[in-house]
Amino acid sequence: MSVKRLPDGRVDLGGRIPPVAMSLASTAWNRTGAWRSREPRFQDRTAPCVAACPLGQDLPDQLRLAAQGRLRDAAQLLLSVNPMPATTGRVCPHPCARACNRAALDGAVDVSGVERALGDALVTEGVAPRPEGRLALRVAVVGAGPAGLAAAHRLALAGADVRLLAREARPGGLLVTGIPPYRLPRGVLKGEIARILAAGVRFEGGFALAEGGMDALLESHDAVLVAIGRHLPRPLGVPGADAAGVVDGLALLDAVHRGAPVPPGQEVVVVGGGNTALDCARTLLRLGRKVTVAYRRGREDMPAIPDEIEEALEEGVHLETWALPVEVVVRSGRARWLNLARARPGVRDASGRPRPERIPGGDFVMPADLVVVAAGEELDPAGLPEEVVRGGSVAAPEHRTAVPRLFAAGDCLPGGGTVAHALASGLRAADALLEALAGIRRAPPALEARGASPEVVGPDRIRAHHVTPAPPRRRGRANAPMRLGGGEVRFGFDPDAARAEAARCLSCGSCTGCDVCYLVCPDRAVVRGAPGGYAADAERCKGCGICAEECPRGVVTLAEVEVR
Repeated sequence: MSVKRLPDGRVDLGGRIPPVAMSLASTAWNRTGAWRSREPRFQDRTAPCVAACPLGQDLPDQLRLAAQGRLRDAAQLLLSVNPMPATTGRVCPHPCARACNRAALDGAVDVSGVERALGDALVTEGVAPRPEGRLALRVAVVGAGPAGLAAAHRLALAGADVRLLAREARPGGLLVTGIPPYRLPRGVLKGEIARILAAGVRFEGGFALAEGGMDALLESHDAVLVAIGRHLPRPLGVPGADAAGVVDGLALLDAVHRGAPVPPGQEVVVVGGGNTALDCARTLLRLGRKVTVAYRRGREDMPAIPDEIEEALEEGVHLETWALPVEVVVRSGRARWLNLARARPGVRDASGRPRPERIPGGDFVMPADLVVVAAGEELDPAGLPEEVVRGGSVAAPEHRTAVPRLFAAGDCLPGGGTVAHALASGLRAADALLEALAGIRRAPPALEARGASPEVVGPDRIRAHHVTPAPPRRRGRANAPMRLGGGEVRFGFDPDAARAEAARCLSCGSCTGCDVCYLVCPDRAVVRGAPGGYAADAERCKGCGICAEECPRGVVTLAEVEVR
């Protein structure tokens, strides 16, 4: 195409391009709403961290408050749904972080680090919520582990008269007898338990449910809630397993934490792959023993928290995977060696993990003058009504058993297995009891109260070009020699670091009033109200979908227009 330049410098295109119409006025006059077949919906949705949290914490709101420097407000919001945040900030595997959408960008938000900082502040400041009033309701909670503590706390705050009963002389259950201080410092744990008791919970130790206590409890109380966990050790089930030098893992940890004598033995094999097995191994390592963990599957199948496995290996624990115990070799009445068989992955079982299959001719021997069995625990049904025990668990749909006024929570029920699950179960059981006997329905969670959709916002709904890169703050941990000398393994955030890490939260599914939808709309069809209060002008919105496409957090979606 030839062009000719005019004397004034303009280009003559030979009339091939027609004149272009241009409006000098605003587009506000153009009513394009009649064009649309779709329309935007502005509604909060559920963040993946919230969906993954057993306690259902409104993590985006907590982190938003913390990011604003309102650490006390964030801590109070956290405490309203989690009675032991300094504990869960240390021992919970935090599925919320694994679900975090920011992981695909520059690293997941360290929710546990922020939670720990907030929980520690609550302990340091001595914050203790008080009962809302008084209820003519007398409740016995049997079991003082995390589920029992959580249930007792919620019942006491509602105004009930609560007795917390346990076999042990002190409350805490496995938090005290099972989790080592290098993971959960005793000062932190005591502070959180003290806050729960300060709500009006009366603790009584030395209670034995097996001694006919259930009938008496039901007669003297309006309701009983059992949260007795699982304490019967699962037997090793091989020849020689009853010899001296073969001990139960939970009993070993309890003895160590009480300052009782520890069984002798320098060559230790811990059988199991869960957190109890790792706690036993790392505790004995700190007592100068040589320790091997023998697990029947691969490392990737171990139920222990992955960070705990990594830390144990750093400290010097040896891990022997695909190893099946065959026999404890006994000499002079004591364990001396452990015969094991090599295994390989077989078909997957009900847990979804491969069932180990023994490899013919793959047997081997390990020195073991102390064998610690940490292969899981079972329910002790002694003292429970027969009709509530089913398949090795307490049967309590919606936390209510077949026995009137008898409720249940925690690890004695099927499923769960973590401290967070136990706390959540205890809270739900307390809510079920209050609703059944006092007609009190707990207020809905924050997300539900503000009409949020249960739809979970996935990473495909996050618009990375609106996110400012900010790598996660690394808390770090003590090096292996320092750990073995005592003290907590992982470091915590100071307030400034906690605030900075909280600011990395994307607030997935929650409108923050960022105005992106308002600014990108070509038809000025997005109406801006209060922060988070956007709507579409039906006369102007033509359903182009730019607002939904550009929403950084997946709050705006497109829906078909309903024809009336």
